Amino acid sequence: MMLKKSDQIVLVCLIIVMLGMALGTRAAFAPETPLAQFVQKLTEPLDLNTATLEELIDLPGIGPVLARRIIEYRETHGGFRSVEELLQIRGIGPKRLEQLKGRVRVRLLPLASPSSSR
Repeated sequence: MMLKKSDQIVLVCLIIVMLGMALGTRAAFAPETPLAQFVQKLTEPLDLNTATLEELIDLPGIGPVLARRIIEYRETHGGFRSVEELLQIRGIGPKRLEQLKGRVRVRLLPLASPSSSR
């Protein structure tokens, strides 16, 4: 049995659509690609309570010295409670803070439960 040319085209289109759906479903459950992670890093503000030294160094106006001071402050004070707390770090003034706003955020760290401190 031979299919007409128009039927062949329809059949090929259906196969392409089905393959696209199968691959799309698979991609939805696949881990994020490095490109997606990179784009997310560029668009999502950096959490001061979890940022690594390297991530902090990538911020505008923050080099290795300030990045270390930020981490030391975070460890000494049990984390940041607000972005404005950066003003407590030597070398970060109002101008630098304005540069960082929108690029950093603070997610409050969960408190330790009473049973875990016994």
